[in-house]
Amino acid sequence: MKKIISFVIVTVMLLAGIAFFAFKLSSGTTEASAEVLHYDGTTAGNSLLDVRIPAGVKNVRLLHTAYISYFNTKHRIPNCIIYELTATQVAQCDAPGAEKRKNYQFNADPMCSASPQWSDYKHSGYDRGHMAPANDMKWSKTSMEESFYMTNICPQLHALNDGCWRKLELAIHRWAKRDKRLIIAAGPVLKNVMHTIGPDRNISVPAAFYKVVYAPNQGRAIGFIFNNEKITGGYASHAVSVDYVERVTGIDFFCALDDALENKIEAHSSIEMWK
Repeated sequence: MKKIISFVIVTVMLLAGIAFFAFKLSSGTTEASAEVLHYDGTTAGNSLLDVRIPAGVKNVRLLHTAYISYFNTKHRIPNCIIYELTATQVAQCDAPGAEKRKNYQFNADPMCSASPQWSDYKHSGYDRGHMAPANDMKWSKTSMEESFYMTNICPQLHALNDGCWRKLELAIHRWAKRDKRLIIAAGPVLKNVMHTIGPDRNISVPAAFYKVVYAPNQGRAIGFIFNNEKITGGYASHAVSVDYVERVTGIDFFCALDDALENKIEAHSSIEMWK
């Protein structure tokens, strides 16, 4: 009888050990998958996407798969959209099997009760201007769908949206392929008094927009500011330092960086470093 009891105890311990080993193996697989997902664009845990919005400015942080929207619930447009774009994602965006823009439409952001509806821009005279462009989001169905959330959108004049703004978007797309990895921020320059659109006249129309680009591997950054109008000439003449964009907007970009490195990269505005 004692032999039988001993046998049962040993068997139970053996099975418990096998179960524990299987659990550890499973946990390791999950962690490895999480790393791959982060590389492919998951925003969670990417400290380079952290920005500081000025105190007193209405803001909610909406964490999406490929970008973060720092959304202004008063003006009902983003304070800042920021995302990472890698050479791998660019290759996926440019591949024949990439998601097609025509298959997607604008929708309210289900994460945000203050999100406009797509119809709020109808007959306003303004485009629904992407801050994180759909062309950078074609690498997955989820990222593409989320890029059409209205919390990624601002009222833009068509002459800007389809002109100099788009040319800069295409240039940044090429730069990401060349530099392997970029952090890109975009948004409106907000003022106390702005023109409004929408059925309730509660969506603010920015007078200007900014873009900020940081190449971590190369240690350089640059900013751009465009008035919300038809731009004559190219985007190069609108290049400014990141410091200048911060002064105009009050937003602190790349705040997770070491102060010395942040100060160094944010002081330059030479477009020649990017050509």
